[in-house]
Amino acid sequence: MERNTDPANDLPAWHRVLPGDLAMLIRTVELGSFSAVARERNLPTSNVSRAVQRLESAWAVRLLRRSTHGLSLTPEGEVAVDLGRQSLASLAEIGERLATTRGQISGTVRLAVSAAVARYVIVPALPELSVRYPELFVELMLDDKANDFTLEGVDLAVRTGIILDEGLVARRIGNFRRGLFASPRYLRRQGIPQAPVDLNDHVFVTHQSTFQLNRLRFAASSRGGERLLVGNYRANTTDMMAEMVSHGLGIGYMSELIMRAGVASGEIVEVLSGMCDPEMYPIYAVYLPDRLRLPRVQAVIEFLGDLFAPELPAAGAG
Repeated sequence: MERNTDPANDLPAWHRVLPGDLAMLIRTVELGSFSAVARERNLPTSNVSRAVQRLESAWAVRLLRRSTHGLSLTPEGEVAVDLGRQSLASLAEIGERLATTRGQISGTVRLAVSAAVARYVIVPALPELSVRYPELFVELMLDDKANDFTLEGVDLAVRTGIILDEGLVARRIGNFRRGLFASPRYLRRQGIPQAPVDLNDHVFVTHQSTFQLNRLRFAASSRGGERLLVGNYRANTTDMMAEMVSHGLGIGYMSELIMRAGVASGEIVEVLSGMCDPEMYPIYAVYLPDRLRLPRVQAVIEFLGDLFAPELPAAGAG
């Protein structure tokens, strides 16, 4: 019997694993189907499925369950995706470190951030980031949760409030305050409140589920005390609350951070400024400890620091 002398057959299984195939497996899990990955990469669907088949052949395991309900990971597939993300990140780091020696910052940073902060703060500033680092790209993940950075493949998140996970690093990058905001159209129709008591005659836009965001506190000097706002119009995201306010539906108790651009353009007006609680709330860049060694993540943290760090202007007279 003739002996098979193909050297490839004597190599360990990992020698036959292509990083591109591993990336397709991970993206298939993220998007939920071969066809979605194929559309994203402008490839035939068969190319994506064959990439997963090559991995299954190399490791002699089944990675995905295929059914009429879609795709799901097998236990072996979960291990492959989890460790695969780490492996691809390590490969990317090699390129980043080498590029850094040439004075270049490159790669993609997956940034988790709320939809409101993304729309009103991050996205308008991205052109500046592209000028600073032409080879650096940002993939936004619009989600207020950051429970498992490793599983979700998140490099970095922008968060406010207390960070409870001791496995995460939280670097304070800025502050924000909250205030009462309305559109000029609403104020022409309903009048401009001059004192806290005047709010009794106004309509409010409030958060549908996070009631703490509806708790309005006034500065002690205003003698307005504290009140729970009841909204005629409600939404479950601050992004949609900002939209409602801008369309003249009512007054919103909002973060100054996301309303700042509207105030600057005259599309939004702050009312009772100087009377609301002047407390400054922290903004954090949150990440896994090992992410900081990546030059691309360091660059985005520095960029976020420049974006959020300047002190907010003092509230003027309303």
